[in-house]
Amino acid sequence: MNNMKRPTIIDFVEKYTQQYSDLTFLREKIDGIWTETTFCQTRQQAHQIAAGLITLGLKKGDKVALLSQGRNLWITSELGILYAGGINVPLSIKLTESSDLLFRIQHSQARFIIASEQQLNKIRSIITQCPLVEKIILLDPITEYRPNELYIGDIITSGQTYLQE
Repeated sequence: MNNMKRPTIIDFVEKYTQQYSDLTFLREKIDGIWTETTFCQTRQQAHQIAAGLITLGLKKGDKVALLSQGRNLWITSELGILYAGGINVPLSIKLTESSDLLFRIQHSQARFIIASEQQLNKIRSIITQCPLVEKIILLDPITEYRPNELYIGDIITSGQTYLQE
């Protein structure tokens, strides 16, 4: 029997963040301008999201559903879930709310959902059938939040405070 520990995704993040700290890891066009995020900045934001999720009550082994088109915040949110000890439940944006999406959220027993604004209506249309979901965390600021909906920026801010304390 081999007792060697298998590396985790977090092990890879730590290794390559140390190795390539100031090099660009992510690129994204925001408001028509390409922005670059280094390995170190990605890790830092993931830590902040993790800490913010912990302040919400995320415990080791809790599931967090992630429903968004590909973007930098998708990556840092997933890493934040993993750093916090949670389990990411990645959901395809092609899932329809009437069956597949509802089934996967219910079956995963997700406590939280992280979603982009583009996917919010799908979530809102089924959320009453997902009693285990405590919070919906939005990757985009919106004008009107419903109860139990939060902006990721607020999660990051609470994570920063938590890490400083």
